[in-house]
Amino acid sequence: MDEIKFLTVQTEVKREVKGAAFALLASLRILFEEIKRSNRARTAARGFLAALVLLLTVVISFRVAQKHEQAQFEAWKARFADEFISMQEAAERGLPPDPKVELRKQEATSFAKLMSGLKLYGYGADDFRTLAQGVACRVANPGYPNTIVEVIEQPKQWPGYADTNEVTQKDFDLAQKILAEIDAQEHPPISSDYVYASFERDGIALRNTWDITTRTKFWRAGE
Repeated sequence: MDEIKFLTVQTEVKREVKGAAFALLASLRILFEEIKRSNRARTAARGFLAALVLLLTVVISFRVAQKHEQAQFEAWKARFADEFISMQEAAERGLPPDPKVELRKQEATSFAKLMSGLKLYGYGADDFRTLAQGVACRVANPGYPNTIVEVIEQPKQWPGYADTNEVTQKDFDLAQKILAEIDAQEHPPISSDYVYASFERDGIALRNTWDITTRTKFWRAGE
């Protein structure tokens, strides 16, 4: 009888231990799920913070680049301020304009028309700088006209160029700036052989041969 009672008690203990074990496992599982949810929340929060930091970095970089570009433009304006003042004074006094100033105005207008057409293809300032260097190479090359205006206005040479293209003040100012940068070079970065241009989706590149072969070299502004 005592043995039966003992076995009964033992069975009850086992049942309670088993129940407690199951309860413990259930509790651990719930805790684990909570931890997983918490980790997901932390991971999501970290991802959001990382994206926010990246966005702020891009915005700050853009603002810094914008300020740098504006500072360069202001420095360029200051450098050539005397030319603009002399042109304005000449107009006010009824004097004939300075031939150098008038020539640069014509060059900038022609190049701005070229830029205006190329913008329709999605090209930007660095591409225009590349092409301006190509124009300078053609001016220096005996096989082409020896003035910027004549090189630009050669027929069937530049996609998008037309004498009727609209020239905004912004395009005109950028054209003057880019041409002034070319003038300021102590030594051209490339030889006058780079008279051919490749108009690719990722930008404009100059090359030194008509046919693309193993001897062909490419150049882009800023590279």
